Amino acid sequence: MKKFNTLYYLLFILLIMGAFASMAQNSYGLNIMGGVAFIFGILFLIQLYFLISKKGKKDVLGIAELAGLFVLTVLLGFRIFYIYFPYVEYVFSLAGILLMFVYLRKMFLRFNEIGSKNKLLSILIILFHVSIILFLISLVLVPFAPKAGEFAGIGGFVLLLIFIVTGFAKKELLVDGNKVSAFSTVTHFKDHSIVIVTLFLLFSLYVGLKMIGVLPGIYSDEFPQAYFKLVEDASSRKEKPVDGKYKFEEFKKKYDDFLNDIEKRDLKK
Repeated sequence: MKKFNTLYYLLFILLIMGAFASMAQNSYGLNIMGGVAFIFGILFLIQLYFLISKKGKKDVLGIAELAGLFVLTVLLGFRIFYIYFPYVEYVFSLAGILLMFVYLRKMFLRFNEIGSKNKLLSILIILFHVSIILFLISLVLVPFAPKAGEFAGIGGFVLLLIFIVTGFAKKELLVDGNKVSAFSTVTHFKDHSIVIVTLFLLFSLYVGLKMIGVLPGIYSDEFPQAYFKLVEDASSRKEKPVDGKYKFEEFKKKYDDFLNDIEKRDLKK
């Protein structure tokens, strides 16, 4: 993962830039955010390929983690571009559940390794992993139970804050006679937990600042806001398809026809 750290850093910057552009209702903002999601997916896929093709004993947890992250990021890219296909929420949920099991397993393995060496550090490691698991639960629940997903996300954010505050308060912890910190421990994990936590923090900060009115919503000027609301209703299963079609599909068709009519009139003039 360390080989890709610079790329991850650049992608986070692009993601923030895209978000602010979208808040200003510039359509290219969503394009940037969607592109970042797909690039994340490509990076995960490349790492997955190298991990699978590596000779010797296979890292099953690593393979499962990268496979889950690849699916999640690609589907998030589709969601940003308002591309919807049947059963996408189930595929998304399965990828999220897979990642939950991966990090649950990693949590137990790391707790067993550190538990006998430093009790406080082992508790902080549990908080760190549970916050990731709750974040993944919130993602999985959003299409089926949005309110429950919101509570899971809040719970994950609270645990992550406790981890961060305690980590700063207890900067030096003894492990096998060596001084370490909670932050140095988690940054040395050979997985993508830091990437997930960073995305989680960015998302949580945006939601929190939006709720108190500091930041506006993320929009695009490509379609009227009613269109995005209909897409959201379809993806969150608030709306059932009629004859296999959702309202946003009919809305888009009529809107495109409307724009074509205007274009034809302008050409005649």
